[in-house]
Amino acid sequence: MSAVIVMISDGQARRIASDWHGGMSSALYSLASSGAVDLDRARDEISRELQNLDVGEIRRELLALDKYVRTAGERTAVAEWFRFWDESPVSVNHT
Repeated sequence: MSAVIVMISDGQARRIASDWHGGMSSALYSLASSGAVDLDRARDEISRELQNLDVGEIRRELLALDKYVRTAGERTAVAEWFRFWDESPVSVNHT
């Protein structure tokens, strides 16, 4: 049986990015504040954080955020992005 991280919502992505951004010039800050995705920079920032973590819920959240940005791809700011926020934990399907 393996665990598969399900796709997170926009609100979860915004919350996770806001927890892990490296300041106003970071790609995760841009995602958290406007919904814009700079795919390469965001994935690099997530990857750097993942290198310092073992298994667990925090790692699962960052892996889910990586899946989210890969699926979203490059994009500019999202209208009404400030309305999205979701505190629910990242779910996992066991298959």
